[in-house]
Amino acid sequence: MNTPAIVEGGQTSPTRQVVEPASGAPLTLVPVFAGVLLLFVALSVNGAYAVRYWAPITLFLLVVLASAARRRLSGPALVAAAGIWLLAVWSLASALWGESPESAVEGGAQTLLYAALFALPLLALRDRRSVKIVAAATLVGLALVTLGTLVEILFGGESAFLAGRLNDPVGYRNGTAALFVLAFWPLLCLAATRGVSALLRAPAFACALVALGLALLTQSRGALLGFVIGGAIAVLVGPDRMRRAWLTVVALGAIALASGSLLAPYHAFVDGKPGADAVADAGLMLTLLAAMGLVAVLVLAVYDNGLRGNDPSRRVLRGLTRGALATLVVVAGVGAFATIGNPASFVRDKYDEFKVLDTNAPASTRLGSTGGQRYDLWRIALREFEQHPVGGVGEGSYRFGYYRERNTDRNLSTPHGLPMALLSETGAVGGSLFVLFLGAIVAMFVVRWRDASLITRRWATSAAAAGAVLVGQCLVDWLWRIPGLAGLGMLALGLAVAVLDMPDRAPAAVDGRARIPAAVGTLVLMLAIVPVASVYLADFHVRQSRARGEQSATRQLASARTAARLNPIALTPKLLQAGALEELGRRAEARDALQAARRLEPRNFVIYGLIGDLETRAGNRPAAHRAYRRALQLNPADVGLLQLTRRTA
Repeated sequence: MNTPAIVEGGQTSPTRQVVEPASGAPLTLVPVFAGVLLLFVALSVNGAYAVRYWAPITLFLLVVLASAARRRLSGPALVAAAGIWLLAVWSLASALWGESPESAVEGGAQTLLYAALFALPLLALRDRRSVKIVAAATLVGLALVTLGTLVEILFGGESAFLAGRLNDPVGYRNGTAALFVLAFWPLLCLAATRGVSALLRAPAFACALVALGLALLTQSRGALLGFVIGGAIAVLVGPDRMRRAWLTVVALGAIALASGSLLAPYHAFVDGKPGADAVADAGLMLTLLAAMGLVAVLVLAVYDNGLRGNDPSRRVLRGLTRGALATLVVVAGVGAFATIGNPASFVRDKYDEFKVLDTNAPASTRLGSTGGQRYDLWRIALREFEQHPVGGVGEGSYRFGYYRERNTDRNLSTPHGLPMALLSETGAVGGSLFVLFLGAIVAMFVVRWRDASLITRRWATSAAAAGAVLVGQCLVDWLWRIPGLAGLGMLALGLAVAVLDMPDRAPAAVDGRARIPAAVGTLVLMLAIVPVASVYLADFHVRQSRARGEQSATRQLASARTAARLNPIALTPKLLQAGALEELGRRAEARDALQAARRLEPRNFVIYGLIGDLETRAGNRPAAHRAYRRALQLNPADVGLLQLTRRTA
């Protein structure tokens, strides 16, 4: 793959070359490192959920991509990049037909972040060595987050937990689980790599054990799906299968043996007991596991690295380990069959349990239960897709149908599953674009796998396993709306594709034909800055308006109006204007502001509730009753709205 010119589809371009100085790897890596660092920093603040955390990163990455000396993509890499960028554009475009234009623009801007993170290693880096450096730095970041969380548990106690389940550092238990499962697989892959220094392999396995234990502390069921999908890529697709498989078995066995201590915080919560001691025991157990794993793999790695490729003892050992692993798989299968009984009955029972809207905490562990709200959430999402099959109801507009048709009192805004969210909100077009994106990544592995070196395969499967964890858990959760997590997964997938697609060395020349596509790409990237900047600046002034509302209604009104000018389709600035105007005694203008908000989102029950509140304070009981009744029609399960409707009748 060493080329003197730009490579397209494995062929050297015969066109005229424009000679440029060889790229300086350190200089090209600086903005990429900065982007990755910003992502990790934002991840620690509730997963960068708020606009003020993810929008600046998006703006920075768009500028980096626009100014980078981009490669000319082709083949599966081009298709994958096109798929995710077109999904972002389609999400933005859904503001034209969606019931919440503001949510569509914000959701589309968020998808621009994911597209930029996926494209970052593909476009801003120019050789395989640079990709590996960025991947290694990302892995170090994951290890530091893992160890930092362990330290927090050891010294911070219960503050890291919520309802007996680990909540930090993401601030959402299922998201925290995804983060540590995502970290587990690349750490384990490194620990299984023969030839790498034992001083790296042993700490990597110790960190992997801690990450897996931290994931268990979250009691997240969705993380199981991500774990399995990531493991299928790491163990079944990747090289070093026996080492990876055995280290996985050892890790699972160690966590299973320690599960009593690791589940103690959850049991303490269920039993209504203080959890400080249980949390301390869990932290100490994780520390003990890490120490034991460190010593064990240090010894094994020294022995493994000392074996030669043609050593007869190595061939004998390989045969024994394969036989032992096969036996273990058979025994595990028999044990599972004996435990669950008839598989058909087991699946039927779990499906019946899935349909039960049960929110009670199981006494022992949550991992085996399937009850919850998802059946109701997915039922409504599928109905919306049936009614709007092409374009969906619009990015971020699922919530309107949910509140109208829900059979639960949970206040939610997403269907808790990326496939359902894509189908209901972006329709068949959005769903197809995401499938195209994933399919192109698979095609990249199929096309480039045979020619890839062993080292390249290791890097590619390690990064792909990490990204697959995020995608897998997104199938049953709303992690796509947590930019820090989803962005990390997209970056991992971008690294996996880039390490397969990149030449070993940066080309010394740039294809003259790439100038026009590069100019078009720069224009597109600069245009993408507009919606992100609009969302970010409007959000800044919204926060200013709320802060100033405590000081002066006049200052609150000024900031809210600035936010409205920056983002005319935003709902919150109009609501803030209404509140400030009423406080200033300008009730008629406040009423006009609420009516303007109603025109933006005519099926938003919150607006009608606020109109009812305004009319109640104005003494206009009939108007208040009409507003409350309309709000109740849009949200029939809301007990508060029912009481207000009856009170003003």
